Amino acid sequence: METMIVEEKPNVLIKFDTRPSKIVKLNTENQIDVRRKALEKQGYRLVGNHSAVKVCFWTKNSLRDDGLCYKNKFYGIESSRCIQMSSVLDFCNLRCEWCWRDIAYSDLRFKGKADSPKDIVEGCMDAHKKYLQGFKGSSKVTEEKFYNAMKPMHFAISLTGEVTLYPRLDDLVEEINDRGMTTFVVTNGTNPSMIKKLIKKQPTQLYITLPAPDEETYIKSCKPLTNDSWQKIMESLKLLRHFNRSVIRLTLTKNLNFLNPEGYGNLVKDVDFDFLEVKAAMPIGYASRRLDHNQMCLHKEIKDFSEKLAKTAGLKILDEEERSRVVLLGRKDREDRIMKF
Repeated sequence: METMIVEEKPNVLIKFDTRPSKIVKLNTENQIDVRRKALEKQGYRLVGNHSAVKVCFWTKNSLRDDGLCYKNKFYGIESSRCIQMSSVLDFCNLRCEWCWRDIAYSDLRFKGKADSPKDIVEGCMDAHKKYLQGFKGSSKVTEEKFYNAMKPMHFAISLTGEVTLYPRLDDLVEEINDRGMTTFVVTNGTNPSMIKKLIKKQPTQLYITLPAPDEETYIKSCKPLTNDSWQKIMESLKLLRHFNRSVIRLTLTKNLNFLNPEGYGNLVKDVDFDFLEVKAAMPIGYASRRLDHNQMCLHKEIKDFSEKLAKTAGLKILDEEERSRVVLLGRKDREDRIMKF
């Protein structure tokens, strides 16, 4: 692959890890084309100028009657009818060690005009359904299940990149909601200005990732490209009280941020949110090149960690899914936690 690697000066933002970082710059049409082909080989289907779809592992498993995503158990989301997508394929201001994308490709700004929400939604639906056509002839997939999957009901706006960097995210959410589908938006919380916009055009459920119990661990684990992002995450957490359904997510990795459950508990105990997910990071995709398999937490370890966090923050365990190594916490359950469609 022909690329230009730019060696940056030691990043002053990484206060506790001053190793220089490498960012790949795509400077020619040939380099962009090589990057596009690599992504398609990995299962991504590119949409427009900056969006992408990738059919989820659990969508495929659901079609084959081989298990469901934990979001089905926790919230009622039908896995076979879920579109996993992003409006910002290579745009992110963090380089988290557990991220499954190639973090060498990180950009903070759009080059050119952002695509319209309508074009993104229709492009993602077309690409998603086209990808699933191969399941139609499978002996493991019933005709009823296949045609049901051709009528998607849910957009998980979380595939890759930091979705709040798309300047029309609020309009994208509104476009999907107006079509009678649900929206789960997952953000790293570093762009509170966009989260404020979402208050008026709310996703069905908003996630904010809390990646560490303190700023030092955050900088070591996520290697931010901006110098005030930890403070912005704290600001975004305070905005959760304005949303109808909100979740704080912890993605935990041994030898990085799987530590100090009381620290996490103290950060969230005064935040007004509905649910908190404590989940083991999975060394898949490019994360497998940065993490050792032994860094993945066992479900028992996640549950023990959750119990300690819950004690500090005044929470209780509401649900769990061992196969996905995830535990759901909250101050109280909601009657409508499991949504009906």
